[in-house]
Amino acid sequence: MQNSLVPPGPLEPPGHGLNLSSEVKTALQAATAGANVIRQWIGRPTGIIEKGVGDLVSEVDKQAERAVLDVLQADPIRATIFSEESDPSILHGASHCWYVDPLDGTSAFLFRVGNPFPSVLVALYCEDLPLAAAIVFPLTGEFFYSHAGLGAYKDQQRLALPSPTRLEDAWIDMNQYGNARYETGMFAYLRNKLRTSQGAKLVTSFPPHSGVAMRLVDGTTGLSAVVHDNNSENVKQAPWDIAAPQAILLEAGGCFLSLRTGEPLGPKDCEPMVVSADRELARQIIDLVC
Repeated sequence: MQNSLVPPGPLEPPGHGLNLSSEVKTALQAATAGANVIRQWIGRPTGIIEKGVGDLVSEVDKQAERAVLDVLQADPIRATIFSEESDPSILHGASHCWYVDPLDGTSAFLFRVGNPFPSVLVALYCEDLPLAAAIVFPLTGEFFYSHAGLGAYKDQQRLALPSPTRLEDAWIDMNQYGNARYETGMFAYLRNKLRTSQGAKLVTSFPPHSGVAMRLVDGTTGLSAVVHDNNSENVKQAPWDIAAPQAILLEAGGCFLSLRTGEPLGPKDCEPMVVSADRELARQIIDLVC
């Protein structure tokens, strides 16, 4: 359950990240602004809107988004902004694009499932390639950030890939739809296949949250890979869900691969995917459905 004893006071982004690059500085400041709004809502009642079965939004999301966008819109970089809870702010001719999820793991936050689930995701892409990103977990005070070519970090410490894991020894999380009608056949087949003698040691389904990708490289769990379902008829993993985790995990040496083809995916690709710090393990998972 979510711990109500979250340390008091606002979060401050790590100095190392603020000095890594101007782009990372902006991403961290924006994500931290959103995270501090979320912290103010701990334990307070909030109205909930159901966008779909298991797909919730609240006043917290909207206020956090306003705080994030205030920072990004004041930044000198000319960039289009795509944010989950508002219409895109499109700048024609701009080569840069910000992707924002102001409260990833809304359901986990509203139902107080646990402190490690909610996060704020902010990423800057240039010509569809990741440039800088920040992920802030408001209830645990963890900061993840990266800049292309300069490394990926957690709380000022560089992220490193864990030792390779065999599928039979692996813990795989299946990030599924809240609404079963949108579940793809490929995802359902793999979930069952992984729970056989040909599969993994442990198969789970956390409350949906894209920040789970950070647990693949931060050493706080033994999580080995995450499989995200995605259906083009009702997109579950949208660009704002994918962009920041992808930017940081790729910079750390991990991968985002299509479950269908095994090829690398971008944040705009809507299909089931395997996310892992271990490319060979990801291939073994994909082979189960090929």
